[in-house]
Amino acid sequence: MVTTRKKVVIIGGGITGLAAAFRLKYLSVGKSLDISIVEAAPRLGGVIETVFSEDCLLECGPDSMLSTKPAGVRLMKELGMENQIIETCAENRRAFIAAHDCLLPMPEGFRLIAPESVAALAASPCLSVVGKLRAVCEPFVPRHAAMSNGELPDDFDESLSSFVRRRLGEETLERLAQPLFSGIYTADPENLSMRATMPQFLEYEAEFGSVVKGLREKGKAATGRQNGKAESVRYSMFVAPERGMGSLVNALEKGLKGVSIHVGKSVATLSFHSSDNQWRIESADGSVWQSDAIVMCLPAKAAAKLLSDAAPEAAQHLCQISYASSAVINFIVERENVLHPLDGFGFVVPALLKRNLLAGSFSSVKFRGRAPSHLVILRAFVGGALFPQMMELSDSEMCQRAFADLSFYLSIRSPARGRPFKEALVSRWYDSMPQYAVGHRKLVKNIEHEVSKLTGAFICGSAYEGVGIPDCIANAESTARSVFDSLFPI
Repeated sequence: MVTTRKKVVIIGGGITGLAAAFRLKYLSVGKSLDISIVEAAPRLGGVIETVFSEDCLLECGPDSMLSTKPAGVRLMKELGMENQIIETCAENRRAFIAAHDCLLPMPEGFRLIAPESVAALAASPCLSVVGKLRAVCEPFVPRHAAMSNGELPDDFDESLSSFVRRRLGEETLERLAQPLFSGIYTADPENLSMRATMPQFLEYEAEFGSVVKGLREKGKAATGRQNGKAESVRYSMFVAPERGMGSLVNALEKGLKGVSIHVGKSVATLSFHSSDNQWRIESADGSVWQSDAIVMCLPAKAAAKLLSDAAPEAAQHLCQISYASSAVINFIVERENVLHPLDGFGFVVPALLKRNLLAGSFSSVKFRGRAPSHLVILRAFVGGALFPQMMELSDSEMCQRAFADLSFYLSIRSPARGRPFKEALVSRWYDSMPQYAVGHRKLVKNIEHEVSKLTGAFICGSAYEGVGIPDCIANAESTARSVFDSLFPI
């Protein structure tokens, strides 16, 4: 009996595509399966890239992942990287909020949009007296009418702005929640879906009638402490490879021996031939692949373009997912020129201040071994949904504006001669951050339903189930199992 080899083509070589290929390779041991990755860029990894300069480790994209979402750490261990996993530095695990003329410590126990303790929030200088009074009333604000029976309806959703205004007031939204969420999603809070990003807060409201009560009760359960006190900033939950996030990409590539990898190949057309149940994938340079299954690990709009003929309804839904562009600027600065103590890991900037920065990160303080003791690495984040005009600037102008804000808040003095920083590395990420608008979960279900009608077609990536690295890895692994089951049914 002759066994026919099955073929899978993974379109997209970012972290999602690499994780999907790795899981498929593991699942298919002993099976006849050929796996190919086709990536348009000249390298693998997508937004993950680590660069070394001046004895410094510079992260051009994400610099860490959440350990509380296990897929990322689990994959690193599978790749033999367990001894390379490091946590954030134990000291100075806190962050700041930018005010008009200084940096203020984030309120103790504040969890993105709400505090565990109204007393801690009342003691914070981040809000005015009026803003504090409104926020501390949160436990007495009635549930949303849709949750009046103590349950969260499956189809309920609302924007971040709507939720925070209802529960804690406008000032908490503008001065705390908006900048914190912007640092994660680079999003407009008026459009950002609570159900797709932070559903637990909706669940707290439904179950406990209060977000503050919910955080307190869940905090007790998680820590086993009865006073409900928790670390004010969740930096203890972040981990990274010792040699940067790029080493995860390198380890994955090494773990994909036997997988055919093609970089610099932009897929132009995709078609399904029912006569032999095969997909035909053709790149812009004329390269052609035939496969039994395809996995599109692409931005939603790129997937929509490829599916416009095979699944026009899916393509229409995919086009509804919008994206924001942003840039990360790594500055290497002499430590003696930074007068701020850098006694935290970074700061976020409320949009109402109309500065150039979304956030700033003290990269060499956050993780050990990132820079020599006489240097510091400061990362600046610009652009996003609220400030797209920053992406239109030249690298030089972008650096000048970003560093001016860093200098203002960190009291960076300029040397008598030369530039105030030793080096600046600009990394632009156009249309890289999917915007989870209100109704996103329903939209994703519609997309998945339409794609499921196609034989051997699968989608995964940051556009659907989460933007973090562990989210992408978990989505990739789940999809890989579905692909395997479709090719090798029991």
